[in-house]
Amino acid sequence: MSGERIDRSGTGTGHEGEELARRAADREPEAWALLFEQHYTSVYRFVRYRLRGAAEAEDIAANVFEVAYTNIHRFDYRGVPIQAWLFGIARNLARDHIKKQQRRGYHDEITEYMTPPVQPETAAVDMRQDIAAAMGSLTEDQQTVLSLRFLLDKSVAETAVLMDRSEDAVKNLQRRALAAMHRALQETGYERTSP
Repeated sequence: MSGERIDRSGTGTGHEGEELARRAADREPEAWALLFEQHYTSVYRFVRYRLRGAAEAEDIAANVFEVAYTNIHRFDYRGVPIQAWLFGIARNLARDHIKKQQRRGYHDEITEYMTPPVQPETAAVDMRQDIAAAMGSLTEDQQTVLSLRFLLDKSVAETAVLMDRSEDAVKNLQRRALAAMHRALQETGYERTSP
């Protein structure tokens, strides 16, 4: 790996991303170690955003890499970074986990899956609960665009690549998601206050 430039942006576009994807498809341990190093934190944060428990999120984030390793033969580079594929796996595993929990009767926990148990007497906690409920009312694509843009701090261009959409489509989706959040927050009685 000497002399090889390591893409730390997380998007893995260009020759380096394609080469890393090829090496991962060849099941090179060093390539998988690098993929894990580059993407575990963002995959974990992506999953954690959707689930209530940190332990659940850790398990699912690790499982993302197991599923990716098993199914790497299905990944087709096409200029789309491997991180987008990993996020797709993460989204599916988190969705499956939530459905399984709902079937087991944990509906109340799932309804509040983004809000950890906290003391309800503070305004900040109330606001976080309102935001979590509003996020839960969004479509999966809307949740994804907001989590990529604001939780993972991806640019519009990076988000477009990761979601396999145009930049204009990402901007429109983000605008609609924020408008839906605003409406949902208004329904809960949330009032935006000026600093």
